[in-house]
Amino acid sequence: MKEHNTQSRTAYRSQLKEHKKLYKSGKNWMAATLLTVGLAGGAMLAGNTTANADALPAQSSEQTAQNVTDNSELSQTQADAQKQQQTIANGQAQLDKQNQQLSNLQGQQSAAQQELDQAKQAQQQSTANDPAVQQAQKDVDQAQQQVNNQQTVVDQASEAVQNNQKAVQSASDAVNQAQAEVEHQRDIAKQATNQSADKMANEAQNKIDQLESQGKAQASQQLDNQINNVSGQVTDAQNDVNNTNSKISNLQGQVKDLQDQEKNSQTDSNIKQVPNGYIDTTKSLLENVARGNLWNSESMDANNNGNPVEQNIYVTPDNDKGSFNTANKAHGVNTSLSAYDPYYDATHFDSVNTQTGMTDAQKQELAILMMNQINHARMDRGLKPFTMTEQKYNQAQVRASQNSAQSLTHDVNDMISAFGQDQYECLAYIPTNGGSNMMGMLFNADTTLSNMLNADASSDWGHRENFLWDTGSESYDAAFGMHLTDDGQYYVLTFDFDGPAHNNTPNMMDEINNYAAMGPITPSANTVDNSAKINDLNSQISDLQNTLTTQQAHLNDLQGQLQNLQAKKANVQFDLSQLTSDQQAEYNKAKDELNTANEQKQHASENLDSNSNVKEALNKVDAKKSELQSAQSILQQSLNDQKQAKQGLDSLKQGLATKQAALDNAENKANANANKAVKDAQAKLNTINGKISDLQNAIATTKATISQAQAQLDLDNKKIDELKNTTKPSTGDKGGETPAQPSQPAKPDEGNKEHGTTPAEPSTPTKNDEHKGGETPTQPATPTKPDNGNASISGQAGHKPSKGEDNGSQAGNTDTNKPTIVLPTTGSESATSAGSQGQYINVVSQPSVASRAGIQAPASMETTNVSFGTKTSEPMTREEYKAQQAKLPQTNDNAKQENTMAIAGLGILAATTFTTMVGASKRKHN
Repeated sequence: MKEHNTQSRTAYRSQLKEHKKLYKSGKNWMAATLLTVGLAGGAMLAGNTTANADALPAQSSEQTAQNVTDNSELSQTQADAQKQQQTIANGQAQLDKQNQQLSNLQGQQSAAQQELDQAKQAQQQSTANDPAVQQAQKDVDQAQQQVNNQQTVVDQASEAVQNNQKAVQSASDAVNQAQAEVEHQRDIAKQATNQSADKMANEAQNKIDQLESQGKAQASQQLDNQINNVSGQVTDAQNDVNNTNSKISNLQGQVKDLQDQEKNSQTDSNIKQVPNGYIDTTKSLLENVARGNLWNSESMDANNNGNPVEQNIYVTPDNDKGSFNTANKAHGVNTSLSAYDPYYDATHFDSVNTQTGMTDAQKQELAILMMNQINHARMDRGLKPFTMTEQKYNQAQVRASQNSAQSLTHDVNDMISAFGQDQYECLAYIPTNGGSNMMGMLFNADTTLSNMLNADASSDWGHRENFLWDTGSESYDAAFGMHLTDDGQYYVLTFDFDGPAHNNTPNMMDEINNYAAMGPITPSANTVDNSAKINDLNSQISDLQNTLTTQQAHLNDLQGQLQNLQAKKANVQFDLSQLTSDQQAEYNKAKDELNTANEQKQHASENLDSNSNVKEALNKVDAKKSELQSAQSILQQSLNDQKQAKQGLDSLKQGLATKQAALDNAENKANANANKAVKDAQAKLNTINGKISDLQNAIATTKATISQAQAQLDLDNKKIDELKNTTKPSTGDKGGETPAQPSQPAKPDEGNKEHGTTPAEPSTPTKNDEHKGGETPTQPATPTKPDNGNASISGQAGHKPSKGEDNGSQAGNTDTNKPTIVLPTTGSESATSAGSQGQYINVVSQPSVASRAGIQAPASMETTNVSFGTKTSEPMTREEYKAQQAKLPQTNDNAKQENTMAIAGLGILAATTFTTMVGASKRKHN
């Protein structure tokens, strides 16, 4: 540790001596540079007139003041320009202060970096001299050498494995080649042995093929004979079927002629034939059906009998109300057939007036038809049928006409009013649509009854219960009432009953039996009756149809036989029975010869390996297989060696890791104090770097504020110039004198460039071995370039910016709108010279130059560069500055005198500054 500290102090003194040499070698250049600054500044002030833009020719000043007073817009613009100048001045003052703070932090940054480098050097030295570390390092080196040696062994074993794998592959290829040679020799031997056997087999097979072809031909001929025979039978059977069909058609024609004769002989046009009888269209539907017994089957489970009028109604099972699954669909009649047209002839048969509705007789007819269906449904369930007296029927018509009935409301008072007492009652509507005659009305009424019986869940099946009410052994009196609604679209339907029956008026239901006693309706006596002849012809037709069925079955059977024979002929298969006895013997002999030849070939194939050439090839295969086994054994041994070598390498690597861990532990113990010093120095440096970053962000914000104010000030000044130019001054000296070109600043001595113009590179931090014992130092941030202000603005419109705060210069004036000479540092406080932070000398174009000039010295005694310019953030070149000055207006002779005084003052200031700095340098470094 002591040796390390001695080395650090020696290195530090060496750095100080080198710094002194560098400074002394540049002293003369610095003096020349500052003198050049003075001369250049004076020349620039002599040529720059914009700093006194308010100095106008004497003859026009009074007139100009008058114009400004009269022009309110000019006054407002000037006021805004003054505001922007104030903002720029305040911002520049703030920027100067921030730049000074940044310079101080950069100095702290450099010191902290040096402290970190020294701590890391001490850390490395403490590790290198520790005995435990040295011994641990020796152990690690020895273990590493063992690992390296074992790795060589593993590599050699792996190479041997690869070579042996190639040898195994080569031996395997040799075995395959030898086996291929065996097969080749077998093929040669087989060809020589099978030559005679193949000849015998081919001759026998040809004979077999010949005989099989003959047998197929003979079988095909036999099938042709059978096909011709069956084809003749099919033709005969088809003729029989055709003849029978012809006879049936003839008899059916005779029946039609007889039927037409009967129709043509009828004289009464009101008598219409319907299935199972006749109807008289002048009579009611009820009379025609009752007299001719034209009711459909009484049982709803039976199929229809051809009659369309129901005497019963289907009722769903009590255990499955609302379901029609058990209904017999065959019970209904297909009334769309033309035979039923007379029933639905609304023009001639029991028609209903579409305007006034049913007559009283038709209402009574429909009531009897509906009650007949309800009673049959009751009798199917063992219930006593209702009676319907004329008195009850008439009362029901009164009930149907009441308003409560029309609104389907069970009003007890209305029922008592109509019947004299309360009733069991059902109310519903029957639609009139489609009810142009009584057959249609009955259909609509049946639909309404069926809904009340089988789709009454919404009424809790109350209608169904009334229709099927169990009256026991007593007869109950019931009646249907009907009344046409005002709109003519519906009939109000009422069903009321009470009991037991207590009147003796006639039962209207007896009307059905009364009609039936009258007998069926028949045509007139002079009508031709061919029914007997028609029945005889129909009997013959029936017999012929039975014969036709038998004939058609026989024809179908023959056609099936024919198709089978034709299919066999298309795919004839050989059978020995197709040949004659001599052919069969010849066929069997050829079969035996073929079997013998195949056996010879099989025997030859089984003994191929006895051939000498084949034996020799087989021996070679055995030899190659032996070589392959040997190569495989060698390969397996090399694989085992490789595995052992890798295991040994893994073991040595584990040992190396253990020793490396011991070395790390020893280094950590040795570096305990040094590590803390490095960590503290790094933390200090990080803190300073953070402050620098925050300050640079603040500087950027300040510059942005100045730049925005400067942009607005440029606009105001431009507008001021435009407003001033619109006001004509009085005749006088217009300053037409040609402006003098500003003198060029003197260049630094070319011979001193290598000492003063290139900023010194910052020292590189000492690299810590693998970053042990401390963190990597943070690279110092690059300082921000200064804002050089704008020399073409200050003083315009008579405005004088306020003074900023003193940042350590000799004078307190911080006017930001004057030509700025930038004196950047060499960058020794930052990471790169390109981003070095500049210092400022503000040159004031006023008579009292010496009293107002503010000179701010560099942060460290280093050679400075001089730049001229007014651009924001970037110095201007001499050529840019000259071009800008040439565009500015010229002042009068008084202004020139003032510029001359400024030059003299600046020269004095430069000399004084040079003398002071030389003296300070001698005091500090001698």
